[in-house]
Amino acid sequence: EGRIPGLRAGQLSWSETDIAYYLETGFTPDFDSAGGEMVSVVENMARLTPEDRAAIAAYVKALGE
Repeated sequence: EGRIPGLRAGQLSWSETDIAYYLETGFTPDFDSAGGEMVSVVENMARLTPEDRAAIAAYVKALGE
C-alpha cells in the first residue's frame, strides 16, 4: 500500500539530502521505497545531475515555508 508524504510545512520531515537521495534511488529515510507510478519518476530523476536533484529538493523544502 504505502503512503505519500505531504509537502506542506510540518508534513515532510525529510532533509534536502533525504529528498535528493529519494529522487535518485527511490529509497526513503524510513527504509521504504518508491512504488507504483513513482518508480517511473525516480527512474527519470536519477538521470539528472546531483546539482539538479539538489535544486529540486531545495524547492520542495521551500514549499513548506
